Amino acid sequence: MREIRFDRFGGPEVLTLHTDAPTPEPAADELLVQVAYAGLNPLDYKIRDGSSGRAQGLELPAGTGRELAGTVIGAGSGLDEAELGSRGLTPGTRVFGMRGPEDRRGVAAEVIAISVDDLAPIPGEIPDEDLPRWAGLALVGLTAIATVRDTAGIEQGETVLVHGGTGGVGQLLIPMALEAGASRVLATGRSANSARISELGATPIPYDTTDWTAEVQRLTDGHGVDVVLDTHYHSTFLPSLDQLAGGGRIVALPSLADLSPALERGIEARIPAIVPGRDRLDRLAQGIRAGRYPLEVSEVLPLGEIAEAHRRLEDGHTRGKLVLDVSA
Repeated sequence: MREIRFDRFGGPEVLTLHTDAPTPEPAADELLVQVAYAGLNPLDYKIRDGSSGRAQGLELPAGTGRELAGTVIGAGSGLDEAELGSRGLTPGTRVFGMRGPEDRRGVAAEVIAISVDDLAPIPGEIPDEDLPRWAGLALVGLTAIATVRDTAGIEQGETVLVHGGTGGVGQLLIPMALEAGASRVLATGRSANSARISELGATPIPYDTTDWTAEVQRLTDGHGVDVVLDTHYHSTFLPSLDQLAGGGRIVALPSLADLSPALERGIEARIPAIVPGRDRLDRLAQGIRAGRYPLEVSEVLPLGEIAEAHRRLEDGHTRGKLVLDVSA
């Protein structure tokens, strides 16, 4: 089968397409999945270049990618027909999901073995042409749930500022913050993406044509915001501290973010931790099915263009999700 692997840490050029990779054997509690599409995320290139904590101790050569959409084609010895039926994951079922935090194997391969707990069925009425969106849903969706539901503690009537409103995570943070009770969401993004931010239900703040800090103050009549959800961190974390109202709090999404500048000022600051689970995947499925989470796929690239896909990820201006077509 075909599979993307890298044998050393480095730039996009270390990613290579292998055409003779062995088909994996599923463990007792794993499913064998024919991958249709693999979602791409900044975490992928941070593992590839060695800068992520998840790269420490990674055995090379290694695969790449964390999330996918595909079809169940087999199961391990511990999963009988009754068990698979109760989970709605019998062979032939289309599924989406992401590898759990302890599973370091990639998903950019034609066939993968993956824990049955890391997958959920895709509703039958979803057309195949919509599968790229489902491939890009799990990681950003679970991150958004962890950020809004587990970490931010958004209360009814609060004002929320989202940095990166049209990125993969940002496009889910906005509707989830509104679901959680926020009365108003402000979201930074490039001016070209202002209409998309408005479609998602937020007030756009174009950081490339305005001073976003001054705009936050103007839009809040100088009061500031109650919560900041910061997907960018490096250029936004410190100035965001001055945009918080009294008792406000900030959530920084990068796992290696340094929260000490906020904590030293007595500001509540936290980093979310993704919690995997079928219940959360089902919640994402219900939300996207109902149109509440209108996640956007900006481009679908063939598997062989993985290096170019990583270059675009690193550029940092991707709108929505980049997805690999594993069959192309």
